[in-house]
Amino acid sequence: MAIQFLDERLSVHRNNSTGAEPIGATPLLIGDIGLQTVAAAPAGNAGLVRIALTGIVGIALVDAEILTTITVTIERNGTGTAGTGTVIYTDSFIPPNTGFDIPPFSVSAGDFPPINIVVAGQIRYRLFISAGADSVFTLRGPAVFNGSASAGTS
Repeated sequence: MAIQFLDERLSVHRNNSTGAEPIGATPLLIGDIGLQTVAAAPAGNAGLVRIALTGIVGIALVDAEILTTITVTIERNGTGTAGTGTVIYTDSFIPPNTGFDIPPFSVSAGDFPPINIVVAGQIRYRLFISAGADSVFTLRGPAVFNGSASAGTS
């Protein structure tokens, strides 16, 4: 069956590097997209849907003497509050101590959603960022989240 393009979305939380939102232990929602998948079912592709997700996040270090772990998570569906959806990607790391100028980092993930979620018509994906309780990071920007949905086998 030929590849079927279903949808593509973009979420821009911040498109520049002038932000100063604190990143703390409570996850901060920085990306939210809903991908339409309803067209896969009539084409016989409901079991062959694949999702590609990418993002870029820029953070700033407030105090170079203290470094904590940054965690980024992508959830499928849920209510918009971290922990209410199905986690399809998570990564935790301690950014290198390069002073206050930390280059933006990229996130790439894929998902093969179950048929019952595909035939519901829309799948919601959300990108969250959090840090340790003693966080010294801010969301500087950019913070952009992209997703596309396709189906088929060839």
